[in-house]
Amino acid sequence: MDDGATGVTSAPGSKRKRGGGSASRRNARLNAPVTFPKSTLRNIPTYDVLNAEGLEAIDQHAMNILETIGIEFRDDASAEIWRNAGAEVDGHRVKIPRALIAQLIATIPEEFDYHARNPNRTVRVGGRNMIFGPAYGTPNLVDLEGVRRQATAEDMRMLMRLHHVNPALQYNGGYTLEPMDVAVSHRHLEMVESSILATDKPIMGSPQSDYQARDSIEMARIVFGEEFVDRNAVMTAIFNCNSPLVWDKSQLDAVRIYAEANQALLMSPFVLFGASTPVHSLAATAQIIAEVIAGVAFTQIIRPGCRAVMGVAPMGVYMKSGAPTFGSPEVSLIMYIFGQMARYYGIPWRTNGAKTGSKQDDLYAGFDSILKVYPAILGGCHLLTHCGGTIEGSLCISMGKLAADAQQILGFQTVLNGPTFDDIDTALDGLRKVGPGGHFFDEDYTRENMPFLDDIQDNERYDSWVAGGSRTVSDRGREWCRTMLGRYSDARPDLEVGIAEELRAFVTRRKTEIPSEVS
Repeated sequence: MDDGATGVTSAPGSKRKRGGGSASRRNARLNAPVTFPKSTLRNIPTYDVLNAEGLEAIDQHAMNILETIGIEFRDDASAEIWRNAGAEVDGHRVKIPRALIAQLIATIPEEFDYHARNPNRTVRVGGRNMIFGPAYGTPNLVDLEGVRRQATAEDMRMLMRLHHVNPALQYNGGYTLEPMDVAVSHRHLEMVESSILATDKPIMGSPQSDYQARDSIEMARIVFGEEFVDRNAVMTAIFNCNSPLVWDKSQLDAVRIYAEANQALLMSPFVLFGASTPVHSLAATAQIIAEVIAGVAFTQIIRPGCRAVMGVAPMGVYMKSGAPTFGSPEVSLIMYIFGQMARYYGIPWRTNGAKTGSKQDDLYAGFDSILKVYPAILGGCHLLTHCGGTIEGSLCISMGKLAADAQQILGFQTVLNGPTFDDIDTALDGLRKVGPGGHFFDEDYTRENMPFLDDIQDNERYDSWVAGGSRTVSDRGREWCRTMLGRYSDARPDLEVGIAEELRAFVTRRKTEIPSEVS
């Protein structure tokens, strides 16, 4: 395997023969060595919607919200922490002076390493780096046979193995699926242990309660060592503000635990534009900034310098039913501006990507997903979640769409790499050789520098497509997933036996200590 490789070239002096058509070339790509890309380095500029005065105006509106309306931290301990830090606290309503906000967020690192247990898989968050992760939290699955059903623990582990060999993804998610055959109170144990065993890419922990947070951190300490975990980010977790203007107790309990442990906190308001925000893009952005800035500032009271990421999970709303929508142009604008505000404060940011309300792998599934991914790419996002098959508004993962999303993300990574003048003279030498009216198909430089090719899209003629069985995107995507899973044994990560046994003993013990009916 070649860490960070983006392709395969022949040995010097070897002769190349023309393949047997597109099918054989596609087969060769699918059976090339498994690649493990590092953080994607941005070599293209970000797209800015607002000018400097606009950014300052959003900041002023957000600070006014925190100073005059305030935000609720619905937890006695957290409210007291804010009081001691200098905020005005009335019950759980916290009004925070802008000077205090500025003081607190100044200690947030602009960049940090997100460590994997295999150091070759460690990635960088912030700066010019962007990393991509899978979908998570869905209770249903359209499986490899095209059957929609409830997800199981084995499905969750299967997806983690697929994420390990998926060249589009640089870290593994948390609940890649909600294992509906496992008690809610025990799912975090299954999730974290399975993540550690299935992949040596960076992983996520559970943020859903204080005991789940503690268990996640403790399992990380078993694998990485207590001292290493105290100094380095080896685990991320997403914490959702309940818009408008509420951080609730279960999230705050977990926030304090992750911050004390010096892990990376992705503080992300859960936004339904027009339902939990004003139906005005700039007003909504000001509200979201107030929510997230209060959240990341809080982490710095707990442990100054701990890694914190500004996050946003924006969705539109279908006004007839209140259901979330994902192809909203207003939401795209919010994402662009949110990215600008993150750069204004000098804090890394995350958002979610290829999501859709569609019920199958149809045109609108792709349309919705692209309208979420494009603003993240062009808006300078550092950490993009949900890049793996989400349909039904996050209630289901489709294996067919997962494969198509992987191809789209690989294409976007090529765009992020930007153009280069490397080898331009060699390429133009080919033009001199070919001359007017020729073609470049047989040129060595062409064969050694093939452009990006989508392994799921069918670009054959119609009659060839019919002769091949008229396979849909879903069919081809599921085939891709089966092929990649078949290659997992070539890349299966090792874990020291003693560590694996200690991990298993911890999980077994905690399952006996935590009642299955605990929420």
